[in-house]
Amino acid sequence: MDALTQTSAVSAEEYLDRIRSILGPIRSASAEIEAGRQLPGHIVQLMRDAGVFEVAVPRSWGGPEFDPITQARGIELLSTADGSAGWCAMIGCDTGYVSAFLDDAVGRELFKDPAQASVFVLSPGGVAVPVDGGYTVTGNWSFASGSTHAKVYALGCLAKTDAGPRMANENTPEIRVVVLPSEQAEVIDTWTTTGVRGSGSHDVSVTGVFVPEARTFAMFERAKRPGPLYALPNLFTAKMGAVPLGIARGAIDDILAMAATKRSLGTSVPIAEQPWLQTAVAVAETKLGQARAFYYEALGDVWAQLVDSGRASLTSRARLHLSYAGAIDRALEIVDAMYRAGGSSSLYARGTLDRRLRDIHTIAQHVVSSPQTVADSGKVLLGLPVPNALLLRD
Repeated sequence: MDALTQTSAVSAEEYLDRIRSILGPIRSASAEIEAGRQLPGHIVQLMRDAGVFEVAVPRSWGGPEFDPITQARGIELLSTADGSAGWCAMIGCDTGYVSAFLDDAVGRELFKDPAQASVFVLSPGGVAVPVDGGYTVTGNWSFASGSTHAKVYALGCLAKTDAGPRMANENTPEIRVVVLPSEQAEVIDTWTTTGVRGSGSHDVSVTGVFVPEARTFAMFERAKRPGPLYALPNLFTAKMGAVPLGIARGAIDDILAMAATKRSLGTSVPIAEQPWLQTAVAVAETKLGQARAFYYEALGDVWAQLVDSGRASLTSRARLHLSYAGAIDRALEIVDAMYRAGGSSSLYARGTLDRRLRDIHTIAQHVVSSPQTVADSGKVLLGLPVPNALLLRD
């Protein structure tokens, strides 16, 4: 085991320094990451050794139980190097959150090595049929990011009875999450995409697998583990904002590096002396600073409330959702502008700006920034009911 598994004494800054120390190797492996459509083994190992996948593991298990701000900062740093690495970190570090809903002994049995990545697919791609002692599970789940290196899968299902879906309330079917070792599922090679190509977000298939009741939980029920990090059932989604912010930071840095040597066409004048580039960089930095400030302010507000009372207000949760949906939108604008600023140098697939452009446009298709989910947060601010808004559940 690595040092982070052996002790929870590592500080947040020590953890972030570990992340900074592996950014160079991750950047160097970007072509391999894209070509393989998954993180190569040596990059997974670097991330594992740095403690990336166990940031939410409780101290009682020997983990660091880092606050969500520290978690987000680590993911943001990784995303400056490679969007796929950042995305896999964001998904793969859900071990501490998923295990919080299980009895402690059951969680320890499933997550024998909490330094390994897990996969959490909330969307109910399968059905769980109640049988004696548990459920028979069958289904196919898309977007299982990190599926090629994760050791445990947590998969959303509809609990299907003879009378139809079991209901969480009169309007909403129950989402039953089943947790199983990766060897009980099959990875279906589907991940050939525009961006985030190296995330290994293939489909995962399960056919007729028995999952004991103790290895399942109803999504949005209260966690069994105490502590503010586990008090809000959907806090794990808040990490989403860190990836686009890191990608945007990387795109600006790409242009700053390019400006140090690139000349305007047909002249000896550095492009750094061109007013259009100066303005583009200034606007990009402004947008990124504003998006980061809103995101970390909203995340800090929710965290402070959880530490204080174990609850976060609906308004604060709506602002948090808007902050990471907004981070995606602003990052899209920033990366587009930096890609344009790079001129013909941006066009080559071997270049970082090409990859960042494809990555951010792929991430922008995620449901968290869809018009409907953004409108749900707007309803909260207007004092309107949002009974079926999954991202705003408490």
